[in-house]
Amino acid sequence: MKTLKSFIEKTNLPASLVRAVVRQLGGWESFTQTAPDINRHGISGGYGGFIYYKDTIPFAKRNRKAILEVAKDQANEGGLGLVEMIKGFNCLKNLQHVTEDEIIHALAGQVGECSYQVPNALAWYAGEEVCRSYGDLLELEKWESRERVAAHHIASGGSEWVQAKVQKV
Repeated sequence: MKTLKSFIEKTNLPASLVRAVVRQLGGWESFTQTAPDINRHGISGGYGGFIYYKDTIPFAKRNRKAILEVAKDQANEGGLGLVEMIKGFNCLKNLQHVTEDEIIHALAGQVGECSYQVPNALAWYAGEEVCRSYGDLLELEKWESRERVAAHHIASGGSEWVQAKVQKV
């Protein structure tokens, strides 16, 4: 995927959220270099724009609607409630003061025990989801490219071995 525009066209994530994450990570070039690392290690490892509360909390507030849209869809797909899913985020699940009530208060923008942790977790979630989608689409492109090469090889009288490999797939 060579451009942000092509990524936005192919992903099922809200375009506004994709643009926001790409911008937060320093632009398209930086995003394309960083996304594979975030996919492998998670965003909590310290990636620019997603390190400090001063960055993550405003990001979560600005993109709240799009983040919650993605989270609600994902929770529904997994048969979970939104608050239950958020409570299970790795960065929250070991914090004993993070109760479902505190998450609800934080989602409503109320000050409480989790005023920092929940928006931070939502920002990280958004970053990871956009990077995951990018990685998935890159893998799909590689697969489609291999299929095109194999099909071309077969159409031009390629070997029986290649034909057999393609048929198995």
